[in-house]
Amino acid sequence: MDTKSPNKASAYFLIVVLLITLSCSFITSLESVMPHSGYIHDNAAVRDDVLRLAKNLQRYYIYYKDFDADAAQQRLTAVANYYKQRSLSELQQQDMGAYGSTSEDSYAERSVRSTAKNTDDVSGSLDVSDPTELYTSDYTQMTDEELTALEEKLTEAAENYKNVENYLSSVRDLHFYVFDKKLNVCIGKNTDDIFNEKYYDYAELSDPLFDEVFTGEPLNVSFAKNGLICLISIPVAGLSQQMQKEINYTYHMYDVNKIASSIYLPLILFSISAVILFYLLLFRRRELAAFRESAFGQYMRLPYTFKIMSVIISCFYLYRLIIYENFDLTYRISNGYFLGVVVRVLLTSLMFVIFVMAFLHFYRYCKRQIHMKDELEARIAADCLNDIKGAAKANEQIIVVVDIALIAAALLPIPWLIVFASNTQPLNAVFALCFYFTVCFLLWVIFKYINTAWKLRFYIKEMANGNLTHIPEEHGIFSKAINNLNNVNAGLQQNLEEMIKSERLKTELITNVSHDLKTPLTSIINYLSLLKSLNINNEQAREYIDIANDKARRLNILILDLFEASKLNSGQMQLEKIPSDIVSLLNQTLGELDYKISQSGIEFKVTLPNHPITINMDGQRMWRVFDNLLTNILKDSPENTRGYINLDEYEDNVVITFKNVSSYPLDFDGSELLERFKRGDVSRSTEGSGLGLSIAKSIVELHGGTLDIVIDGDLFKAIVTMPKKQS
Repeated sequence: MDTKSPNKASAYFLIVVLLITLSCSFITSLESVMPHSGYIHDNAAVRDDVLRLAKNLQRYYIYYKDFDADAAQQRLTAVANYYKQRSLSELQQQDMGAYGSTSEDSYAERSVRSTAKNTDDVSGSLDVSDPTELYTSDYTQMTDEELTALEEKLTEAAENYKNVENYLSSVRDLHFYVFDKKLNVCIGKNTDDIFNEKYYDYAELSDPLFDEVFTGEPLNVSFAKNGLICLISIPVAGLSQQMQKEINYTYHMYDVNKIASSIYLPLILFSISAVILFYLLLFRRRELAAFRESAFGQYMRLPYTFKIMSVIISCFYLYRLIIYENFDLTYRISNGYFLGVVVRVLLTSLMFVIFVMAFLHFYRYCKRQIHMKDELEARIAADCLNDIKGAAKANEQIIVVVDIALIAAALLPIPWLIVFASNTQPLNAVFALCFYFTVCFLLWVIFKYINTAWKLRFYIKEMANGNLTHIPEEHGIFSKAINNLNNVNAGLQQNLEEMIKSERLKTELITNVSHDLKTPLTSIINYLSLLKSLNINNEQAREYIDIANDKARRLNILILDLFEASKLNSGQMQLEKIPSDIVSLLNQTLGELDYKISQSGIEFKVTLPNHPITINMDGQRMWRVFDNLLTNILKDSPENTRGYINLDEYEDNVVITFKNVSSYPLDFDGSELLERFKRGDVSRSTEGSGLGLSIAKSIVELHGGTLDIVIDGDLFKAIVTMPKKQS
């Protein structure tokens, strides 16, 4: 017993060594030989610095070659002053024109101009290939948007020019030499003699490194088109500590790569692996078989999903090793990341183990030594499938969809999890897998809970959504509640159908009657007008004609109100909301009724803010509301009394209050006046259809506001609340 344990331990140790040496030989066989193109090509930091210098040289000596920073600054000041003066002039003209026209057409006209102005794309007219055009173009013919864009581009061009100039004057680690072939003269350099000094590396713009596109074309093409030759070198003397560090790092990386990419290293490691494997097969076959069965037994305990995912992740890992990790070993050793090398070796060993276990798994499936029904997922899947079939047979598609969605929620993250686990640290992959299986467990609990009580919840949800279909009679623990719910459902459906039918008939009746009465009434009014024009000598006949004309006019108003009330009630009225000043609209309404106010003998006390308050509203419809409320005050107030109009502004809304004293008793609740055909004057001796306040309330509500009527004795108060911000 004591003899077998050391033999078994030594065999397991040799198996581990076999896996490690095999992994090392595989990793080193994938390590590529660095081409030793030079410090500029092989060091990413140095290459980025060189490209940055080349881009700045291109901007300074090509794009900004004729740029005058002082002229740009002068033009920027001139544009700013011109824009300020023109804005003040336009503002004065707008203030003067605001009193000239307040019609709906003028509002719409200004709205169209504003919309066209905001959507006009002027960026294309200011995109210039030569920055000197920014301070030579005629800015007096530009729109406000073009002037703003010109200011931004001028400011940006001046700042960029200054930044490039400062950068080129501060470069020390890299030397450059720019030669103009047309002028046959050097136009830029930061060293006395770039051709005779010692340097680590050297590049010119014909190098493929400078194929990178910048400002619309490759760097080397840009310099060649302008007849320029540009040379960039890394000098030996005068380097900063950071650049010297990058040079030393690249030199060290070359030495490491000579060993890591050597063809002899993987051959040696593979030979060691082969020797160990032959030894185990010849002398430790029993221990090798025991290790294999033990590992396979642990592997079979894992969930089937986990096993599939582990194989896919291993394939991704292998693909990444072969395709992307050309110099991974060199970079890790050069940077001192030896722990990363160890982790890479262990992961590769684990990959080999997973592939071997997956092969054994597949082999034993083919030999019928194990079956799919033995897997944990197979039992769970069969249970879930039975639940879905039960819901499908009951014609509950929503529950079926929910069940499928839960299953999809458990399966869809698998591709992302595979990619994530293949590209992250091993510990993060373990945490991700644990979190995934925890979520799967919770989803399974939710799945079972839904499928034990789906019927009652489904019927209640259908009733709440208005899907009043027939609920079949049920039996069992939930049968009483569902059957009672069916009775409620039948009653609600019958009542709803009657309400819809009644409302439809009412709306159709009002619409048809209003339309049918309008044509003969128009003829009556026209004939009465003709009778009045005849100058009949009979005084009594003229009096009868005036009475008939007045009644016809009131009937016409009633028909129009009926027609508008019908449109509001059926939802056919569409508002055209635009940002408008509600203070100006109220002043406009007061101005239009000024002649009636002066004849009424009623004194109005108006308290309005001195500043505009803009809200989104249909100006014509809201004018109708204000006109109705003011007309009611003029119609219902006795002479020598006062009417009050107050507008109070709050953070989210405005409140407009209309107050007056009634000339007849108000012995009813204020909310009754908002009903259709309800009038405050019970005797109906005053004008009105009884629809005005109802129409006004509907218009205000379509704007998202409220209209409330408050009665206190003979005091009548109408309160209009409008939101300041409309979506």
